[in-house]
Amino acid sequence: MQVEALFVDAAGTLMRPREPVGVTYARFARRRGHDADPVVVDARFRAALRGATQRQRGDGRAYWSEVVAASVGVDDPALFEELYEWYGLRRAWWIDVDALRALSALARQGIRLGIISNWDRRLRLLYERFALERLFSALICSAELGVEKPDPWIFRTACRTLGVSPKNAVHIGDDPERDVAGANAAGLVGLLYEDDDGWGSLPTRIAALRRFR
Repeated sequence: MQVEALFVDAAGTLMRPREPVGVTYARFARRRGHDADPVVVDARFRAALRGATQRQRGDGRAYWSEVVAASVGVDDPALFEELYEWYGLRRAWWIDVDALRALSALARQGIRLGIISNWDRRLRLLYERFALERLFSALICSAELGVEKPDPWIFRTACRTLGVSPKNAVHIGDDPERDVAGANAAGLVGLLYEDDDGWGSLPTRIAALRRFR
């Protein structure tokens, strides 16, 4: 396989919250007088992500207000605004140094890098605040396109943006359906990111694709 481009999922793959979401939500909720247990909130948060009726379009407020209310068990607009603002800040997130090291090594081999993410418009701000444009040539965000993974169109749009054929592109993410199956359906090679493997194995996985596909 001729690997010309590698696309990376953002939340849960490239970028992680600095602390568990349940801890953050519960802390903000308690400051506003709401009884919130971090473990319970975290479980509700995961269920809310799976069951959300809204989509991450535009500023994502409709989506995230639904998720926050379901997670903390109370519909508090002021609490939502505080959390919404917090997760737009650079200090709310971290990027694994091993990820940057592995991706930089692939970039030096001539592989073009991009991000494909289901996220609202705050991702564009974080992209700039982390100076990710130094490494990634394109940011493809569902909020800006109005289409979410696993829709093949978002992957094909990413390939057109970088000027590569889907058959010569790879996408890696932590969601088997949205990232792996979605990429495969669009003609790319989908790879599953797992914490047990980490980022150190990525160059080896790409090298294997180059040899055997």
